[in-house]
Amino acid sequence: MKSSIQLKKNRKNILFFILGGSGLSLVIFGFFLWMVSESLPKILKIEDYEPRVVTQVYAEKNDRKDLIAEFYKERRYVVPFESIPPLTVKAFLAAEDDRFYDHQGISIAAILRASLANMKAGHVVQGGSTITQQVAKTLFLSSERKMMRKIKEAILAYRLENHLTKDQILYLYLNQIYLGHGAYGLEAAARSYFQKNVSQLTLAESALLAGLVKGPGKFTPLIRPKRAKERQRYVLGRMLANQFITQQQYDQALNEKIRIYEIKDLNKSVGGYYAEQVRRYLVEKYGDQVVYEQGLVVKVPTSLELIQTARKSVKEGLIRVSKRRGFRGPLRRVETQEELNQFIENQRNTLLKEKIGFELFMPDGKMDLFSAQEELGLSRDEDLIEIGKTYEGYVTKIDDGKKRAIIIIGSVEIVMDFDDMKWAHPYAEDPKAVMRAPDRPSQVLNKGDIVLVKIIPFKKNYKFEKEENFQFFARLEQEPKEEGALFSIENDTGFVLAMEGGYDFNRSEFNRAVQAKRQPGSAFKPLIYSAGIEAGFTPASIIVDSPIVYDDGDFGTWKPANFEHRFYGDTTYRQAFINSRNIPTIKLVQKLTIPRVIDYARRLGFSGHLAEDLSISLGSGLTNLSELVPIYATFPRYGRKVRPIFVREVKNREGELMEENLPTPLPPIAQMIAPVVSNEDEALEKPKSSLSLPRYPPESDPDQVLDPRVAYVTIRMMRDVVEFGTGRGAKTLGRPAGGKTGTTNDYKDAWFMGYTPNLTTGAWVGYDDQSQSMYRGETGGRTALPIWFQFMKVAVKDYPEKEFEVPDGVIHASVDIKNGRLVPQNTPHSYDAAFISGTEPTEVYDKSQGQNIDTDSEFFKEEFE
Repeated sequence: MKSSIQLKKNRKNILFFILGGSGLSLVIFGFFLWMVSESLPKILKIEDYEPRVVTQVYAEKNDRKDLIAEFYKERRYVVPFESIPPLTVKAFLAAEDDRFYDHQGISIAAILRASLANMKAGHVVQGGSTITQQVAKTLFLSSERKMMRKIKEAILAYRLENHLTKDQILYLYLNQIYLGHGAYGLEAAARSYFQKNVSQLTLAESALLAGLVKGPGKFTPLIRPKRAKERQRYVLGRMLANQFITQQQYDQALNEKIRIYEIKDLNKSVGGYYAEQVRRYLVEKYGDQVVYEQGLVVKVPTSLELIQTARKSVKEGLIRVSKRRGFRGPLRRVETQEELNQFIENQRNTLLKEKIGFELFMPDGKMDLFSAQEELGLSRDEDLIEIGKTYEGYVTKIDDGKKRAIIIIGSVEIVMDFDDMKWAHPYAEDPKAVMRAPDRPSQVLNKGDIVLVKIIPFKKNYKFEKEENFQFFARLEQEPKEEGALFSIENDTGFVLAMEGGYDFNRSEFNRAVQAKRQPGSAFKPLIYSAGIEAGFTPASIIVDSPIVYDDGDFGTWKPANFEHRFYGDTTYRQAFINSRNIPTIKLVQKLTIPRVIDYARRLGFSGHLAEDLSISLGSGLTNLSELVPIYATFPRYGRKVRPIFVREVKNREGELMEENLPTPLPPIAQMIAPVVSNEDEALEKPKSSLSLPRYPPESDPDQVLDPRVAYVTIRMMRDVVEFGTGRGAKTLGRPAGGKTGTTNDYKDAWFMGYTPNLTTGAWVGYDDQSQSMYRGETGGRTALPIWFQFMKVAVKDYPEKEFEVPDGVIHASVDIKNGRLVPQNTPHSYDAAFISGTEPTEVYDKSQGQNIDTDSEFFKEEFE
């Protein structure tokens, strides 16, 4: 009896203990969940969703808007849920959570189903997370596989379901997921894989993307097309099973051929050096986090056409320079038939990819280039080759008799006439060497060579044999070792219209327009000669061009010479400038004094090193195009400094204006002339015929660094450089233009700096290794000017033709070319020169009598002897 009573008591105790323990456990677990819950972020509203998105840079000019660059950590473009096709949404539901609209954030059925599938497979093949859980994880949690994370995920999923609608959760999910190859969200994936917007996705494309979620690297069609097809089939099957689609839709989608595009780096393929400079500016001003995550919209004041023209101008200019030095030989050689077959096969694939840009994802799960070729109607290999493009070619035959070579590109035979390879004399290792041109093809090429060739227009009058049916001609090319740069701004605004920093951004990201420091050579002379105009000298002043010798205890004797190694005796100031004579320039600097020239250069914006000796006369300082172009623009801006503007406007992701760089309008020229201020400490005594000029910059206007009259007289002399001097190659531009060439010792640097009333552009060519010299004769006029011209002939089309405005206080007079004295207009061997009123010559030269009338002081000649 006692034992039964005791047993009942024990049972009650055990039950009480169990219930009490369970209750305590529930309390503890509840407290634990509360603690975890309190540590999690609060879910507010859909407007709080601000994921990492892409900063986009647009070139906007002449009513055109072209995307040229993107900066991001995650390539994502947020799109409204309404923009996503319903079948695309259903594809993701079928793939990831077909009971999404039925559960409250957690699906027990999905967890059980995934557990069974994983146990059966022996490893994880299926997840049990709902779409809501996936959103919670990607937005708020790490990807670590731990129980604590799963608990947090469940709590957050519950909160999401209670704060947001189902469509809002899908909106978050479809904009947040990673789908491979740097694409985050559906819109980025649609652009990356298919080059279309998400609203244009087909059912087949949607199922392919939905299949990527489980493993973008495992199921990408670009790398694992078979697996991608299996996954696409699975998604379509789930859609069919859930009655999201019909059997007919299933069959059509499964058999659809899908275009998969090659994913390219926009910044390198389009923006290049310009885009990188914009990126540097934005990061410096706003920081990495804003630029790479906050989706700025940036407008830059150029156009895709100008960017491409600048690139083409630099590339083609450097190729010309490289050819003049000679042919460095073939890229490589093919020795066996097996190697040749492999070369042809690889090149055919390359040709197809370059021409087509996509591969077809076939119903059998293969990526097929040749089906893409057929789809576009490109039935022959000849259809893949384009005039103007450069390719690698295999030399299959050399014919000295017919003076030609036969080249194979892909499977197409192409003729290379000897005229298109005779530039290829042996490479001049010694830049001063004179190399003999070849006289037959076999001196240039051999059968088996792989060389670069450019397809050129067909030569209609070329004589072929009857059985020959060639359709293309080619020209021998080679990639240059030389480098170059171009920089261009709009004069009125300072907008940077173009900047090319080298031969190829993919070859070198070093921006020679901004980062290089090179000697400007004679391109520095406009600063010296305009300083002389400010000091009172005129285009008619006489300088004696005669030998000079300087003794230096440390460096020995210096005997400077002109480029032509001749001396010209009495030379007008203008003639010395337009022919870039060194001796008169050195004498001018001596007269002005070195400190004065340095101060003047600094005033105009020259910040680089300037030697405090007479080598400054020959441009021994250090600068680059991004500094020198704005200095040159000071002249067509009539003495007003300009700040180059790369970025015109920046808006945030909400469209709010963060930055706007509006140019300051140029004031009327008359307002730029400052009042005269006494200048008793003038370093240089003014010539007797000169007038006193104001000091610049005036305290009230620090941007006005030069008197407009001095600027115009310099413009007029620089126009004569283009008309009659070392810059004659720019004359065919057909616009009023001024400029100056620059060539440094041993042809290490070649420059051309020039402007029209609207634009100022500079071009530079040289080697990155500053100890290397270019080939003999590579002067600024021969080497850099053609690059400048090729760009400018396109750039000036956007502007109406106009003349340089003549400021008040400037007069023109006809002057003898040799002695600088007045002559009647249209007198032979005379020129029209601009003078600041009061500084014009007073002597008249009577050529018929061979003497001067109304003789005046010999001041200028005596001063320079």
